[in-house]
Amino acid sequence: MVTSINQSPTIGPSENKESTIVIWFDPYINLDQDIDITRQQLRLVNDFVIFYTDLELCITFIQSIIKEKIFLITSGLQASQILSRISHLSQIHSIFIFCIKKDKYEYLMDDYSKIIDIYTDLYTLCQSIREQIDLFYKQILTFTLFSQDQKLTKQSAEFICFHLFNYIIGQLPDDLHAKEHMVEICRQYYNGNLRELALIKDFERSYKPEDAIHWYKKQSFIYKLVNKALRNKDIDQLYMFRFFINDLSANLACEHVKMLSSYERTLTVYRGIQLDKEEFDKLQDNQGKLMSINGYLSASRLRSYAFTFALKSSERTDVIPVVFEILCNIEEERKNVIFADVAQFSEYPEEKEILFDLNITFRLESMSRDGEVYVIRMQASNEGEQITKNYIELVQRETKEESVHIIFGRLMCKLGEYDKSEKYFRELLENPNDEDIAWIEFNIGRALDFKGESEAAREYYLRANDRMVNTEPPRIKDSAYILTNIGSILHDQEEYDDALDYYKETLKKLEKCYPSGHMNIVHNLNNIASILKKQHKYDEALEYYQQSLEMQEIYYPSDHVGIATTLNNIGDILRKREKYEEALDYYQRALQIQEKYYPSNHINIAQTLNNIGCSLGNQKKYDKALDYHQRALNIRETCYPSGHVDIGKSLNNIGWIYDEQRQYEEAFNYYQRALKIQEKYNPSDHIQISQILNNTGTILRHQKKYNKALEYHHRALKMREKYNSSGYVDIARSLNNIGFTLDKQGNYDEARDYYQQALTMQEKHYPSGHVDIAWTLNRIGGTLRQQKKYTEALHFYLQALNIQEKYYSNGHVDIAWTLNGIGSILRKQGKYDESLNYYQRALKIEEKFYSCNHTDIARTLNNIGRIFSQQRKYDKATDYYQRAFKMQEKFYPSGHIDMAWTLNSIGDILRKEEQYDKALDYHQRALIMQQKCYPSGHFCFARSLNGIGCALGNKKKYDEARDYHKGALKIQEKYYPSGHVDIAHTLNNIAWIYDDQGKYSEALNYYQQALKIREKYHPSGHTEIAKSLNNIGFILDNQKRYDEARGYYQRALDMYEKYYSSDHIEIADSFSNIAVCYEKENKPLMALDCYKQALTIYDKLLPIDHPKRTMTDRSIHRVTAKI
Repeated sequence: MVTSINQSPTIGPSENKESTIVIWFDPYINLDQDIDITRQQLRLVNDFVIFYTDLELCITFIQSIIKEKIFLITSGLQASQILSRISHLSQIHSIFIFCIKKDKYEYLMDDYSKIIDIYTDLYTLCQSIREQIDLFYKQILTFTLFSQDQKLTKQSAEFICFHLFNYIIGQLPDDLHAKEHMVEICRQYYNGNLRELALIKDFERSYKPEDAIHWYKKQSFIYKLVNKALRNKDIDQLYMFRFFINDLSANLACEHVKMLSSYERTLTVYRGIQLDKEEFDKLQDNQGKLMSINGYLSASRLRSYAFTFALKSSERTDVIPVVFEILCNIEEERKNVIFADVAQFSEYPEEKEILFDLNITFRLESMSRDGEVYVIRMQASNEGEQITKNYIELVQRETKEESVHIIFGRLMCKLGEYDKSEKYFRELLENPNDEDIAWIEFNIGRALDFKGESEAAREYYLRANDRMVNTEPPRIKDSAYILTNIGSILHDQEEYDDALDYYKETLKKLEKCYPSGHMNIVHNLNNIASILKKQHKYDEALEYYQQSLEMQEIYYPSDHVGIATTLNNIGDILRKREKYEEALDYYQRALQIQEKYYPSNHINIAQTLNNIGCSLGNQKKYDKALDYHQRALNIRETCYPSGHVDIGKSLNNIGWIYDEQRQYEEAFNYYQRALKIQEKYNPSDHIQISQILNNTGTILRHQKKYNKALEYHHRALKMREKYNSSGYVDIARSLNNIGFTLDKQGNYDEARDYYQQALTMQEKHYPSGHVDIAWTLNRIGGTLRQQKKYTEALHFYLQALNIQEKYYSNGHVDIAWTLNGIGSILRKQGKYDESLNYYQRALKIEEKFYSCNHTDIARTLNNIGRIFSQQRKYDKATDYYQRAFKMQEKFYPSGHIDMAWTLNSIGDILRKEEQYDKALDYHQRALIMQQKCYPSGHFCFARSLNGIGCALGNKKKYDEARDYHKGALKIQEKYYPSGHVDIAHTLNNIAWIYDDQGKYSEALNYYQQALKIREKYHPSGHTEIAKSLNNIGFILDNQKRYDEARGYYQRALDMYEKYYSSDHIEIADSFSNIAVCYEKENKPLMALDCYKQALTIYDKLLPIDHPKRTMTDRSIHRVTAKI
């Protein structure tokens, strides 16, 4: 069948049903004059012929060929440019050069071993191609291996499927129209091929069933089409030729009877062949196992003929000559192994050919070498037929399915041949021949289900179920099986409520049909639990999983692999409920069973290792977790092809561990590798992709790359809203992630808007008081805290705490997190004693739930240290900081960024105690640790640089100090290009250096820059703004600009009075500053009033001998004397 000639770069047929292709490549071939003649001549040799005039299209087509061999023709002029790119490909069998000047291109024969010759006329070319194609058909052989001790792998399923088809062919009733249908299809395909059309006409007119061997040996259209269909297991084609295959088997059986009546008791026959190394290695590695030939095997009684054929000259250099030596025990096997002497039907009777029927299996006995040839000794048997019968019996026991026709169609589905399975069952539905129509409809639905056509599948499932329930008596057991499949579709579509209804209806039917503990009931309990788990109804899910486990432990052996599956599921629930130790116990029990049941690198073990790794990661046992995730990855990389989606999941898990360890570059690399795999294997909006995008966004947020992080989080949100509209949990998390990132940018109002969206969604979909709601409330509280809206923030934190204390009746580390948040609010409000109480409550919980050196405990110790530092109880503060640091040293033996924070905090205390050398040492140690953990110029360096600068400033080393502060400023301005409150802090430090040097103009400039930033990022009246106002006041005071200075001091006082209670130290200091200005302006009455107000507050807050009280008292006496 050839398309019409046109000016396109490709001329030829659209489909090849044979095993060979002839391609002619020449950009200058005359498309208008002799192409028709050339094509007609070539089609007499090989039906499938394509002409290419475009080099790239030709190469692309060649590279796409997998199951056929290519015989390539090109000109001498074009040979080099195409052969250099394709001659090495295995699909290229032979190459032919066609040109006028033969001598000019003979050098090509040395360069390319697959070139057969150079031809100057079309007739000789066609003859040579015919010889090579004939040789190919005699050499071609495909086989399937089977090991009886393996489970039903794809390879063994193909073995069984092939034998099952032969079994079914033998049972099919005579179909008068089968021959007519086959002839019509062949006539359409070979349209224009005069030679094949003549043979088809002869076949249509004269064929009789007893002529099957004769027609097969003609090596015409029927030989080529049947053999390719057998090699490729093309069920459609084989079904079309079913009548001929049946006839041929019947003919061979008749001829076999003649052999039984002869005097031969055993027969040894030989088949010479040339195998490529991969095929040879398969046979060498599988000695003792069974082999099935995917087609009819031809052999010879003559050993010498087989050896000659194996050693026949071939242009292929990658082949190994092999002779199959096949022993046939005629007396023992008799009618079990069918083969026949077909020499009388052959055009070459001297070859003494024996032809084996399709159902023959060969056991590979041994392999030896005879000169250049490898001899593989095999025993012919009917073991394949027995294996197939055993498989049928097994399926019939497990499924109660009696029909072999339906078993065959289901096996096609198991092989992944979903289209063929669907087509097979649709044809069976048209001609059911007393088959069970309900099961046929079900299996159409099943094929559609596997293809992802869920709605169409569900329609057929429902049709099948209607038939089953509307019979007398109703087929309750079969209906339950179908309802499970409908539930699974709804489950995959995340229509959880509907899926749960189907699963529960299934359970009712199963409990009527089966005893308690039956595997179908267990399976259904697991389905129900799986839905409840996804609905976050963990208590109910756990109840169903526990029921399932109890049944399994009663009715199954203790090491049954089904128990391991349920143990894993229970572990998942416990991990979701953050009961990590209990989860770990279940996972490890599952692993023990799997390691007994499976080989060490089984893929199911990988999933359990992954679960253990996640549980250990949740417990912050990162090194152990990483080890388990790495083991899972190693297994998946061994079992799966490169880039498999489950490999991506392992990479994502490893990335998460590195993320938790704050090894962000490593984490980012693993996430990117995982993302690349997911984007290749899943739709562009798949939920797994959104998860990795979310994780990557989190990494970028940790690295302060906020805009990039937002880009990833928004992509994740968009996918989740599109792909997973009912997955409110993930959508709420995406909203929270965006809010958190905006929070870190200082975009607090926008952050709160996203948090509020998440909270609204959670309050709508979650049961009241769900713990995820507490997380969002905490985040809103955190944002309000950043905005210094402490009263509002405290309200949200207390709501979160109320939920958590109800949800976690026995305490939980999340409660400690919230207590720390409340403590932070109270600290910011100057309520140090109350703050300390909350921090100590948090510490008590963490010491209960964590090991003695946990990092969260260290964090709370640091918080307590900050309180004591604020209270100027420096010894206590240092003690808590040192305790925190010792824990961190044990948890992070190689150093960690958290340790740098603690070192800087100790350095700050030492500076306040005027121990400047020690302070400098701590700040420098912090910087060294940060430089070890992060690349040059990382944002976290700024705090250490500022600490070093302050210590040097205290030591009057102003130039060095200023350099360090400016180094911190440079880093901050890089990470916060639009400004940030941390920059204001550094600007203040630089201003202080200039101030201390008496360079007031420079100091004033930096203080004013700091004020501008604080007014931008803090709400009106914030204490940080007040501090800047005071700093500017000091400079103006030093410049004797008392009136201006007093104005700034007054603005600071107004803010403090609004923000604090009337007895706060900052208010007293402000009154004192204003008094000093009045005194310098020679306004003693006004100065006296302010000094008295300051002293009244100092008397309440400070000890009697405190310098501020003493100095203020003296100032009052001095001013009084002036009045």
